[in-house]
Amino acid sequence: MCGRYTVTNPGEAARELGAAIDPDAPQSEWWKARFNVAPTQPAPVVIVKDGARVLELMRWGLMPFWTAKPGASKPPLMINARVESLHAKAVFRDALERKRCLVAADGFYEWANKTPVYFHPGEHRPIAFAGLWARARLPTGDLHSFTIITSKANALVAPVHDRMPLVLPREAWDAWLDPANPDPRALLGVPAIGDWRLDQVSTHVNKADHDDPQCIVPITAP
Repeated sequence: MCGRYTVTNPGEAARELGAAIDPDAPQSEWWKARFNVAPTQPAPVVIVKDGARVLELMRWGLMPFWTAKPGASKPPLMINARVESLHAKAVFRDALERKRCLVAADGFYEWANKTPVYFHPGEHRPIAFAGLWARARLPTGDLHSFTIITSKANALVAPVHDRMPLVLPREAWDAWLDPANPDPRALLGVPAIGDWRLDQVSTHVNKADHDDPQCIVPITAP
């Protein structure tokens, strides 16, 4: 599971992911460093629009199109999609074919016996989680939302949690976003460890309204 993550430099993430910032988005939101992204909050993802990569703010927690239909039941909070069952659920299967995205990030949190642990590249560079997105036409307007695909944990994460967000290597970004690639599941393997590290951090991060640099400050040696 991935329930919290960071994207501490959205501008650098946009450059690294090769995406222009959506001109229709409130500019004040884009340059806000995020140290504790939580479910239902807006966060930056990269999609292909008119043949070009665009960074757009979307709600974390997939809300499919049928959410807006009269009498539709409230969907569960789909913040994650298990890679092993993407074809088992229609909502994920359809998005996998037509609505794939890169979720901008630079680290994520898991909890070991209630102790928060922060996983991130050693150089704290922008990365991309494999994601799926959806559009729901609500009475108040269109709502774009996304979910993060998760896989079995690699050897670094496994002692803390058995699942992790699926971090796509840079060489897979183009193929993941390519609309001509109808079934990109071959790209979705267990992420390599590479130069990643983990830091124990304080319980300050436990509260979703705490979104500041203190969230990622290590409190023990790695």
